Amino acid sequence: MSSANPISPAERLIQEVIKLFPSFMADPIDGERCQGNAAVCAIDPQGGMFGHIFGTDKGKGRWYCGVVHRKVVQVWSTGYATGHFEELVYAGKLDESQFGVNRPDFVGWEGGVPFLLEDGSLLAAGFSGFRGFNDVAILKRAAANVPGLRVKEG
Repeated sequence: MSSANPISPAERLIQEVIKLFPSFMADPIDGERCQGNAAVCAIDPQGGMFGHIFGTDKGKGRWYCGVVHRKVVQVWSTGYATGHFEELVYAGKLDESQFGVNRPDFVGWEGGVPFLLEDGSLLAAGFSGFRGFNDVAILKRAAANVPGLRVKEG
């Protein structure tokens, strides 16, 4: 890509996840679980969506893409990690109505992660295919290779 059109942090994050995917597939539980099929998605501050579907089984790819879409859109609209957002709402610490997410639509699974860019704007990301903690781990490990990208805490 030319220097006149640099790759965005969201695109770079997806590229890094693609590079890491084989090492996460080496885990016998996750490898057996997804059989090489998974999906990753990121939404940048301007609303651009970037993603990748792994594997050759289009039915499973469609399923994982649907799940990751739900995860990333929830992160994009709330600014909170999936799983954590639900904990805060059910503990009475957040009012979900301010985010446009209704309780029947909560994701609840791990794998949606909010990141901050250098200017403080949100980059929402999601992964689906592995166990929840590894869905999060692949995103965080990939983000560590993207300059200026850091996990949004809280």
